[in-house]
Amino acid sequence: MALLEDRIILKQNDLFAASELDGDIPADNEDGMGLYRSDTRFLSSYELRINDVRPILLSSSVDRAYVATFQLVNPALGEPDQAGYIPKQTLSIRRTRFVHNGMHERIGLQNWNTHPVQVELQLNFAADFLDIFEVRGYHRPLEMGRREPVARTAEGMRYSYLGLDQVQRRTEICFDPMPSQIGEAATFQLELAAQERFVLLVDILPRLGVEAEPDGFHFDGALESLEHTYAGWNATCTHYGTDNEVLDSELIWRNREDLRVLCDDRSTGLFPTAGLPWYAVPFGRDALITSFQTLAFNPDLARGSLRYLARRQGTEVNHFREEEPGKILHEMRFGELANLKQVPHTPYYGTVDATPLFLVLLVELVDWTGDTDLFDELRANVTAALEWIDSYGDHDGDGFVEYSQHGSAGVRNQGWKDSTNSLMDGDRLASLPAALVEVQGYVYHAKAGLARILRHLGRRQEADKLQAQAEELFRRFNEAFWMPDESFYAQALDGEKRQVRSITSNPGHCLWSRIATAERANQVVDRLLAPDLFSGWGVRTLSAQEPSYNPMSYHNGSIWPHDNSIIAAGMSRYGRRDATELVAHSMMDACMRFSDKRVPELFCGFARDGRFGTGPGEYLVSCSPQAWGAGALFHFLQTLAGVQVSALTAQLKIDPLPSSLYKLLRVEGMRVADGELDFTVRQSDGQVRVQVDRQPVGLRLGLPA
Repeated sequence: MALLEDRIILKQNDLFAASELDGDIPADNEDGMGLYRSDTRFLSSYELRINDVRPILLSSSVDRAYVATFQLVNPALGEPDQAGYIPKQTLSIRRTRFVHNGMHERIGLQNWNTHPVQVELQLNFAADFLDIFEVRGYHRPLEMGRREPVARTAEGMRYSYLGLDQVQRRTEICFDPMPSQIGEAATFQLELAAQERFVLLVDILPRLGVEAEPDGFHFDGALESLEHTYAGWNATCTHYGTDNEVLDSELIWRNREDLRVLCDDRSTGLFPTAGLPWYAVPFGRDALITSFQTLAFNPDLARGSLRYLARRQGTEVNHFREEEPGKILHEMRFGELANLKQVPHTPYYGTVDATPLFLVLLVELVDWTGDTDLFDELRANVTAALEWIDSYGDHDGDGFVEYSQHGSAGVRNQGWKDSTNSLMDGDRLASLPAALVEVQGYVYHAKAGLARILRHLGRRQEADKLQAQAEELFRRFNEAFWMPDESFYAQALDGEKRQVRSITSNPGHCLWSRIATAERANQVVDRLLAPDLFSGWGVRTLSAQEPSYNPMSYHNGSIWPHDNSIIAAGMSRYGRRDATELVAHSMMDACMRFSDKRVPELFCGFARDGRFGTGPGEYLVSCSPQAWGAGALFHFLQTLAGVQVSALTAQLKIDPLPSSLYKLLRVEGMRVADGELDFTVRQSDGQVRVQVDRQPVGLRLGLPA
């Protein structure tokens, strides 16, 4: 499949649209463009033509994360010496599009000639109703269901498909005004006086099952409703302001918008989907990491993620889906192939880290907000997750959580580095089952944190048991994973319980989980900043000295912002302020150099060359936007601001790090405990000063001396 680059992609809840820069979705396109809902392509072609000719693109923009504008003009139409000739660039066409329970478009065509013109506006449509897996290259073993011929309706036209899963899928296309002709295309015969403008509204509405038919046109009303949703989102988010114009007005703004567009508004609350275009569905690991990255930005994501994943926690042993009781899902799909169980994503549970991360997020949320009501609400889910860790997660009873591939349709490597070659022992694949270094840290973080919360709630016996388990894991981990000759932790233990000695970024997560001893943490920090791992733009996923290193690979030498945000937060937890600032600054500096000011999913691990001023190398195929990429920015800002909260013990500490990115940082509306926090950080003459203007009542505030 060709790369979806230089495309316009809009999303709202479970619906997204991908088009070319002029707004067209070309017929028989190989890039997977179209209008999708619930993993089905409801519109596979949408082309605008004037007198059967494609207009010329002047410009396109995504004015907000949910609205795109396309400005077009006509080529020369006809012959100069013949009647009806229309000179080039005398007709302007403006397409304004947004998605909100459908795709809505306003098309304005204006005649700038000094004389009347006759033109034919034609809109060509097609709907193939392919499952998203098929669009991406999966060959279904079954025949398609039944497609109906396009039908004319009172509002416009309809495409219908009855899937083999017995779900009726329809694409309703509504026009105002109605076309002159409707067939496979909609045609409008127009006579425009000089300066006259024609306006057409087009609603394209994907419908599943017995959903109601459209009840008229609501372009402005739907847009106003969507704008209100985003205004509400902005009102609930922490506002970060700096004196760095690029950081303030571009990077922060863009990634705040990206986070909202990636969130689905579900009955359990906001849930961040993984990324566009192919992963705009629930992913357990991605949602959990994004949610703890953004606790200081908007804790609603954490609540929504925990509730959604808790409702879909594993309850049985199912090898096809790799489900086990207590396990947290990896990925969930909603299309025809999933309904027919041709793919295991119903949901699919092939992840080793989502279950401990579920517990870690709950611990981090309670620490930040003091929300013990949610803790009580999820008590049964916590118990089930802990039982999975100690039983199914620990295959051989050695105290470490490991994974192996059970289902033939699943993934081999089930940590966040889930590509096939991401766990290498020298130049060969490490054997399974494997116990990843960062996963043991997540388990330690979860058990130690839960013990602390349970002790506060008076459940001392449970707390003591978990604390003892955490301490034993800490001891055994530091015995089994430490490589004295490398002054670093191994990436994993393989199927023979041998160390996988690759030098990777994974041990950086062990700083964040605090499973490293203080002495070894300092050694890990120093090793992460050595030139073979630290590129100057960030920490690479794999050392440049390893046989499988490739700076352009997905997991073996590339740089991931989310990975670096966790590493930087971990460095801060061990008091390594110099290293924290270096990693955070380098990463944010890199992201400000990308043209779209969007924190990418990943970028290439080439070394920073200060002599020639070259920027970071973009990775060709990645999600854009991507949730934990956008979340990384706010994780870095929280770390640099130095805000630490223990709501249960009523402690609040603000100890900001010096930053070369700005001299002033203003933070407003940060939701902490059951109140809000406003403060300003100013830097001058090598001094960092904090002024607090508002803080939650009852918290003891600690500021730097």
